[in-house]
Amino acid sequence: IRDGVENAALSVARVGWKLRNGWNRDDNNIDLISDGGSNKKKAKVNLSRALKTLVHVHGIQLLLSGTYNADPHPGNVLILPDGRLGLLDYGMVGRLSAEDRTTVAETILALSDNDKAATARLYRDNGYKATTRNGAEPDDAVLHRFASFHLDRIDLSPLTLDDGTTVDMIEVLRSTRERVVPGFVEEGRRLGGLLMGVNAQAGRPISLAKEWRP
Repeated sequence: IRDGVENAALSVARVGWKLRNGWNRDDNNIDLISDGGSNKKKAKVNLSRALKTLVHVHGIQLLLSGTYNADPHPGNVLILPDGRLGLLDYGMVGRLSAEDRTTVAETILALSDNDKAATARLYRDNGYKATTRNGAEPDDAVLHRFASFHLDRIDLSPLTLDDGTTVDMIEVLRSTRERVVPGFVEEGRRLGGLLMGVNAQAGRPISLAKEWRP
């Protein structure tokens, strides 16, 4: 078992090297080389399919089970020579109540529909609070963008506020302070951020909400 894990880890290291050194990110099929002593084996693995599996498995854990690996960073995921995923290190496990899972699921649907009002209402009604520099509550557009960062995708493009004003998103982030962060947001955005980051690092950015939508 130890040798198998070490061989798979070497394969993942090679994938990471290719990503860092100009490997063609449009090519789904990647070469994995397993160094089993004198018995070297080479296999092609569909990276996009592996990443989709990773995202869907954690969606099932979070939304259906409520118990999930809260730390799926690249070092805790192995691509095995036959294309299967090895998920390691369940030392950081998150849990969501049935009520919180329902809220996350409803937020996922609102985000995938790009329904700003519904997304903002879910955040407000379930305890999320933030204020701007002057103490005002952010409008629906801001809360929707924040929820997108947590459970959908990273979007730093200029933001159009409810009154039609266009603002720089970086300035919005600098001028807005979170006051109360409910558990479903804290848990969801950690897992969501890691999954979005892994896909972005592999050159395959995703809409997490669309991936998790039934």
